[in-house]
Amino acid sequence: MKSKAKKITLRYGENPNQKAHLIENLNKSIFDYQISGKKISYNNIIDLDSGLKCLSEFNEPTSIIMKHTNPCGVASAKEIDKAFLKSYESDKKSAFGGIVFLNRKVNSSLANDIVKHFFEMIVAPGFENEAIKILRFKKNLILLKIPNYKNTVTNYRSTLFGELYQTNDLVPINQKFINLVSNKNGPPKLIQDLLFSLKVVKHLKSNAIVLSKNKQTLGLGHGQTNRVDALNFAIRNKKKYFKKISFVCASDGFFPFTDSIKILNKNGCSVLAQPSGSINDSKIVSFANKNKISLYFSKNRLFKH
Repeated sequence: MKSKAKKITLRYGENPNQKAHLIENLNKSIFDYQISGKKISYNNIIDLDSGLKCLSEFNEPTSIIMKHTNPCGVASAKEIDKAFLKSYESDKKSAFGGIVFLNRKVNSSLANDIVKHFFEMIVAPGFENEAIKILRFKKNLILLKIPNYKNTVTNYRSTLFGELYQTNDLVPINQKFINLVSNKNGPPKLIQDLLFSLKVVKHLKSNAIVLSKNKQTLGLGHGQTNRVDALNFAIRNKKKYFKKISFVCASDGFFPFTDSIKILNKNGCSVLAQPSGSINDSKIVSFANKNKISLYFSKNRLFKH
């Protein structure tokens, strides 16, 4: 039986001059998961919601660093310690003050890596006792022990015109999610990078672009009003930290013109995924064939507004 909804006052809203509260209607409060740190805020809860949903896409050890509801660094690896370091190296500047999401228990070695940097929160399914002692050295650092989350069937948001409901996109992002439309197949390792990129791009604000290699984001573009700007933003970040290495690219929507794929080709992209639907799809495929790019159409569009 559900417990009665409870109203909890938060420190403030999006900004200090705004009041905020949380109406809880679940048996377990978000505050029951907290094991250390300062009081959880309105913005923390919004970021928690976004980060846990993104993390739910991944089964292997994965680290996500969130900033203002968008991932700024994502990486998967055989060990969670390495995944964290790779996610941090994806964009060290943006990671400052971010929230770290991990889908494996935090050990003392990982805790020592984490405390070298400034983060707002660490979210994981478990913490070793020694790790808690190390992380508590930063008294304001919020630690949350939350089981790995699985997406619900529906979601909703409040608008001026009422509450909007929709079914969640629960289609698995795997080999069946992409279809080769160019002549050249991508190598298996790069296909895994492509699927990794699609899992990330799904959780970036549109227009969204993800550049990655070795299951590590190299450059992210999101929230731009056109896809070329999103792509250029991602490439600028990639050049800053990773210089001239090759990469794969995932786009949440189709490229309406060949300008974006020309930019990708110029900068060393060898494998690309985008949904179909543009009147210029055939031109994109033709350019990919001429330049030996492995082009895949994704099963669905992955917009996030």
